[in-house]
Amino acid sequence: MTFELPGFIELRDYQEDAIQNWFTNEGQGLLEMATGTGKTITALALANELFKRKSRLNIVIVTPFSQLSSQWMKECRNFGLKPIKAYQNSKVWTPQLDDAIRAYNKGLTDIVVTVTTNATFSMAPFQNRISKMDENTLLIIDEAHYFGAKQLNKHLPHKFLYRLALTATPTRWMDEEGTDNLIRYFGNKVVYSFSLRDAIEQGFLTKYYYYPRLVHLNEGETEEYIELTNKIKKLYYRSKEDSDAKESMERLALKRARIIYSAENKIIELSHLLNEKGVHNHSLFYCGDGKHKEERQVDAVLKTLKTKFNVNAKRFTSDESNHERDELLSAFESGEVEALVAIKCLDEGIDVPATKYAYLIASSGNPKEFIQRRGRVLRKHAGKDSATIFDFIVIPPDIQDISEGMDDFYNMVRNQLKKEFLRFKEFSDLAINGPEAEDVIWELKKEFNLLDI
Repeated sequence: MTFELPGFIELRDYQEDAIQNWFTNEGQGLLEMATGTGKTITALALANELFKRKSRLNIVIVTPFSQLSSQWMKECRNFGLKPIKAYQNSKVWTPQLDDAIRAYNKGLTDIVVTVTTNATFSMAPFQNRISKMDENTLLIIDEAHYFGAKQLNKHLPHKFLYRLALTATPTRWMDEEGTDNLIRYFGNKVVYSFSLRDAIEQGFLTKYYYYPRLVHLNEGETEEYIELTNKIKKLYYRSKEDSDAKESMERLALKRARIIYSAENKIIELSHLLNEKGVHNHSLFYCGDGKHKEERQVDAVLKTLKTKFNVNAKRFTSDESNHERDELLSAFESGEVEALVAIKCLDEGIDVPATKYAYLIASSGNPKEFIQRRGRVLRKHAGKDSATIFDFIVIPPDIQDISEGMDDFYNMVRNQLKKEFLRFKEFSDLAINGPEAEDVIWELKKEFNLLDI
């Protein structure tokens, strides 16, 4: 088995800088690189350089999902490697990994590469095999922000000397402790940052247009939103000392968030938008996991596309097998499938560079989610000069009737809009038509004293 940089790959300057910074930090560190800027290639090139310096190397690569692990397997093969697929069928991979570890420890082989998923990595069969691995192991964690969570962080092996984290969003939303633990494990340092702005300005990602679409909650949704907010407020102070109250508050907060994700008028607004702008090939529709009336939002969008607009659209969710997803991605790239309607499985690292239009029908206030989704759309592709993002921003009805005199309702609306507008700011700042997008929400920002966003 050979391990070398493929002849068709030429590292960019920023990738070489990232690799050098990691070595300068004694073989540990986190690379904060925008989605679509070549994190996988950078990591494998780094591993190749470490292998040259050490003459032998054990590599463990961990990703959140099997689909993403499959992409890593493919890239490893491009580098001449024969990775062990250590996920899904444990009866197959456990004896393969056992044999590879024994061969490596006896000096019969100089390179072992194992690709796994977060779930498999954290389970006993894999953790037991880590104890048999050499300390001179390179651990590569893709989409590393997940490992700030306690249940995953506790499984990170401290015996491994070489550690590389990859993510576009190292800061965990509302989890300072998790962020600190993550960075501490990976050498106490973000050793290199390459932002989305850098990538767009230097021509490595596609420029994009951004169009916010305002969606009103209906009366029933507004009433439920207010009722849930009042219940959450009552539990807030108790939750600091009462775990049951905290659990109840979090459950109510999730229920309230789903009102925003699943607002019924989103489907109506989507129909208006498609009537106005037309339906385009290579379109990606992001939905929430909530319901529209009595059916899942993803199914409601799919039905709208097929029946009202005669679009060859397909669902892309966790219900589809890996094989089905691979076929869908291939058909989408070729144009045979015009649109994909997804929930969350396209959020993390799955390559869909052909995407030209994205419809964010459900977006949370979590920067990790909406930054990843934008990144899916901005990858370079033949015949793609720019991308277009439509963002469905939820606002309450009858904005004009709300005054600062109605303090509770006013503040409730303001807090909700602030979450939506933070996403708007992130998207509009780098958009080709940023000032034009700003005009759509200017009056709302002024009305609710949010001009600083």
